[in-house]
Amino acid sequence: MKRFLVVDDEDMGRLMLQDFFAEFSTCDTAANGKDGLLLYEKALADGAPYDLLCVDIIMPEMNGLALVRKIREIEQSHPVFTDLHTKIFVISSSDSAWDKADFLLDNLCDNYIVKPFSRSDLMEKLHAIKLVES
Repeated sequence: MKRFLVVDDEDMGRLMLQDFFAEFSTCDTAANGKDGLLLYEKALADGAPYDLLCVDIIMPEMNGLALVRKIREIEQSHPVFTDLHTKIFVISSSDSAWDKADFLLDNLCDNYIVKPFSRSDLMEKLHAIKLVES
């Protein structure tokens, strides 16, 4: 079974995604970037890295951009990631071109999804990166 991590400071957003992902993955959650990073590092240390991270941008403790940059930095030095990287969806209420550019132009994420989004839109994006089957 796939392993997903949802990092979002909004309870409703975390619970909605956790419930949606439950049918095809084990899904952990964190309420801020700092806790998300701890869960990510623990998963690596346990030899069971996450297949997908869904990360909000604006969060306390550590924002989404700092979290994603730190994860990509860790991947550079970790042997598990020689030919691949953790799939990351940034999920945010911000439709700002600047926010999108921060993540997409630097290849920090695999997709930038603007809230609100439909279940079918999310499923389509999961299919596109082969995390769920048709």
